[in-house]
Amino acid sequence: MILRDFIEEANRASTLYALLETFERSVRRLEYERFSFSHLRTWDVPPQSPPPPTGEIVALNYPSQWVGHYQERGYLAEDPVVRHARGAILPYRWDDVAVHSEREMLILQEAGDVGLKHGLSVPIHEPHGKVFLVTLASDRPGPICMDTCSRIQAMAVVFHARYSLLGGHEWRPTHITLTSREAECLTWVARGKSSWDIGQLMGVSEHTVNFHLKNAMRKLDTASRITAAVRAVSMGLICPP
Repeated sequence: MILRDFIEEANRASTLYALLETFERSVRRLEYERFSFSHLRTWDVPPQSPPPPTGEIVALNYPSQWVGHYQERGYLAEDPVVRHARGAILPYRWDDVAVHSEREMLILQEAGDVGLKHGLSVPIHEPHGKVFLVTLASDRPGPICMDTCSRIQAMAVVFHARYSLLGGHEWRPTHITLTSREAECLTWVARGKSSWDIGQLMGVSEHTVNFHLKNAMRKLDTASRITAAVRAVSMGLICPP
């Protein structure tokens, strides 16, 4: 039912925002709290001397502090989960990924410390050595039966197809203006505060905070307040935490 419902809702989605919301709901029904996807490139070279992967990770609802830390430390080039995608065709669990160095072990340990302890990644190979990597993560071990993995793979393929059709690969926000309230709410989100906390700090209701955050998420075309905060920082709309 989860797969069928997702396919129907994904096909009806007319915007990236609606598609991402649909995918996040389905992910949670599969007992994964977090998800991200990555555009990986520069792997169209002989396999005997592959360069470190490069690209962009769009972490839809990962903890914002972890996303900033991951980017600041340049972990993408050394992440064993990302590296494994190059030669994988089927979905793979993080627990099954080989770790070749202390640095790689450190990345996995630090991810686990922020609740990204167990994960399942689905690599989708594109032309010219590019890989679109869909990853689900949780603090608890996720389902490991073949039927569930097959459903997750099918969802990832459908998500990738709809994401591409809706212009996801070319998504680059421009000319976005946040109100002072929207910017303030996102700043507190980037600092790890909940809606209730933000309401107390700003002297407004939790409902008002959620209203401003939803408006900011819509402008930034994301289904996650964390990703909205990260994008706002990267675009210079709010100051880094």
